[in-house]
Amino acid sequence: MDQGSRLSAVRLAQVHAACDVLGIRRGFDENDLYENLSWLCQHQEQIELRLFAARRGQRKPELFPLRRHQQLSGRRGQRLRRLRLQRDGKKGKKQIVIGLLCDEDGTPVSTEVFRGNTQDPQTFGAQVRKASQRFGCQRVTFVGDRGMIKSGQIEELAKAGFHYITAITKPQIDTLLSGGVLQMALF
Repeated sequence: MDQGSRLSAVRLAQVHAACDVLGIRRGFDENDLYENLSWLCQHQEQIELRLFAARRGQRKPELFPLRRHQQLSGRRGQRLRRLRLQRDGKKGKKQIVIGLLCDEDGTPVSTEVFRGNTQDPQTFGAQVRKASQRFGCQRVTFVGDRGMIKSGQIEELAKAGFHYITAITKPQIDTLLSGGVLQMALF
């Protein structure tokens, strides 16, 4: 009905008689919502697989654009919250990192929560394994910025038989130009 915290969902349900509509006799509170989240966590892989199969059938994605992982700050989730680097402009805040794997249309295929101090390249291998092992993709190109796809990630892609598209730095461009690999006339 509305986005918000678990507590706001409980309050919203009380205002809109959600228990009556849903046939819940005893009412519910935020602990019921936490129980639902636990159930979802335990069944996440099967749910993602069924949604993937229902949406895609036998057609496997061949392109996975990598978006910068989202960070969330908050007071709960003590086990995963860690101090994140200053690059996000949130110095001193404890955060979690949510890895989001999307298909070529930008539709989410899978999510995963990482410790807040996990750097983007460290989440990359999990996404590659999901694409190859869980979802059975074979002809895949990952697209990401140079902060996401580095030499270690390129090796992981090669092992899976996947390809990548990423940016290169100005010094790398200068080296390719001076070596005759790139020709400015082509641009």
